[in-house]
Amino acid sequence: MSEEMETEIAGYRFRDERLLWAALTHGSYLHEHPDEEGQDFERLEFLGDAVVDLVIAEELFHRFPDAPEGQLTALRAQVVSSAALAGVAARLGLPELARLGRGEEESGGRQRVGLGASLFESLVGAVYVESGHEAARELIVRVMRGEIDATATAPRKSAKGELQEWAQAQKQALPVYRVLEERGPEHRRDFVVEVEAAGQVAQGSGASKREAEEAAAAKLLEEVVR
Repeated sequence: MSEEMETEIAGYRFRDERLLWAALTHGSYLHEHPDEEGQDFERLEFLGDAVVDLVIAEELFHRFPDAPEGQLTALRAQVVSSAALAGVAARLGLPELARLGRGEEESGGRQRVGLGASLFESLVGAVYVESGHEAARELIVRVMRGEIDATATAPRKSAKGELQEWAQAQKQALPVYRVLEERGPEHRRDFVVEVEAAGQVAQGSGASKREAEEAAAAKLLEEVVR
């Protein structure tokens, strides 16, 4: 990344360039450049994760005043999934701007879904630190409008609920979920879950067991129903 990096991203212009540098810096970069001052994006990512969750929850809460908690949770899980956030980051060009260590770069780190999601959340965290909730909210809603509209066109049952109903209609045993892998730091856990129903198996991943189960159920539904 150039030292003359543009300080405007996603329509927001940073007053503190160091904050933007931090939001785009992977820990591997600082590990390989111990003499360089600054922080990596993990603290900002931690904050941005909470802000994104809150803003999307607010959007869905007001959009669907009659939807029960379970439906809102399923909708939010789709909108803020790692894959969805990585897609937003890619549109904004964040992976290309990120500062990575050589080892991370050579191992394909710039293309990883997890990096993209982390960069978007760290960007949101940086905006929140510099300008507060309203500025962060405006950015999130603006750049994620497509994800919100595409996913939240109407309240619906969770994928797990749909899969259970399908299995019962087929006179099959209820779906069984298994956690295959749990990785990442405490504030950014990543779960891989497998679901089995009617002899079919699918996997899904997410930032929580529930999100991963929803992703796995949705994947299996695509294969057996849709």
